[in-house]
Amino acid sequence: MKYQKLCLLLFLSAVVLTGGAAAQQPAKTKRPVKNPPQFPNIIDVENKDATNQQTNQQPGQQNGAGDASAVQTPESLAGAVQSLAIELRALGQELRSLNIRGQAQIEMLRMTRVDMRIDYYERELRPVRERLAALESDEQILQQAMTREALLAQTATTPTLNREELMKQLRSQHEARYRGVQAEKERLRKVESDLAASLKIYQNISRETEQRIQEAEDALKSIESGRPESVPQGPRVKSERNQ
Repeated sequence: MKYQKLCLLLFLSAVVLTGGAAAQQPAKTKRPVKNPPQFPNIIDVENKDATNQQTNQQPGQQNGAGDASAVQTPESLAGAVQSLAIELRALGQELRSLNIRGQAQIEMLRMTRVDMRIDYYERELRPVRERLAALESDEQILQQAMTREALLAQTATTPTLNREELMKQLRSQHEARYRGVQAEKERLRKVESDLAASLKIYQNISRETEQRIQEAEDALKSIESGRPESVPQGPRVKSERNQ
């Protein structure tokens, strides 16, 4: 019996000493792993809370980014629409400019042809009017030659038995020439009238064409300066060609 008590006391003493020695030993440091895992964030048990916090923060960040993009989208869309409107306006002005320049070139070509026709009719009219002026002078001379005083002067140096008969013959000759002059003058007046009418038509066309060219130049200046294009108010005569 005493032997059993002695063994029990020795066992208790050993247990107490062993516990005290274990309490006095310092804590062992964790040795690094020789081959660390490739995904420490996934299998790391110690950083589980930090990982969960990051996971919880990511949806909030995504929602914030989505809200920011939703706020910025109308502004960017408005800027794109405004830019597109400016480009369309510039394109429209360029198309109008090209159209006006093409029309101006056509008018310039027409102006050149009209000027050629005007020069032609002016050349045709010049000799006709000169001939009319000469016929009017002949007509006045013949009218003067058919007077009695002129006939007496013309027959004064001519020997004759009947001066009155001679004067009558001279008067008949002057009257025949006078009628020929009047017929030629009437014909030339018709030619002059036709040529003058044609010349006037082309002169009017020339003035209208010149006016359209000036309006095209004003429209181009208006487009280039950015002001609204003025509406033409009809042909206005700027200068007249000398006939």
